[in-house]
Amino acid sequence: MDKPAEIELAQLKTAVKYLIGLLEDGSLIARYDKATRIEIAVALNHLLHKVEDLPDAVPDRLVQAAAVRAIIEASEGYYAAAQAEMQENLELHMRQAEATASIHGHVLTDWERVSGSDMEFQASCKMCGGFVYVSHSSTYNLLLDSCERIHVDEVE
Repeated sequence: MDKPAEIELAQLKTAVKYLIGLLEDGSLIARYDKATRIEIAVALNHLLHKVEDLPDAVPDRLVQAAAVRAIIEASEGYYAAAQAEMQENLELHMRQAEATASIHGHVLTDWERVSGSDMEFQASCKMCGGFVYVSHSSTYNLLLDSCERIHVDEVE
């Protein structure tokens, strides 16, 4: 027995919206990591909005293209959020390294980007030459516990 298209569409929308809520909540689908659940939920939400905006009698290939665009948009949003979080972590590590260096008497140069990377920086102490390296995920500190100016005796 076939249902009218309007009823089937309304039921499908209800089911998809409920699935989105379950994915975001994670209570019934806990085995998937949170980031994956959220990305799928965002893709489904984009898909609902894209399908709502399609004109009547659109060919199936255009409906499929709307699904692909929904997945791409969800991925872009997730990537942008991940990039923002990495940038925040990088800036936090820089501030922490600057504070630690200052406490121990070091005077750091400006941060320089490590060649070949967007998320790795290094700075050196103007006084002793030690350095500190930071990324969005770690800090590598080669500064002495107490800054001591390195004296180089000139050879006569």
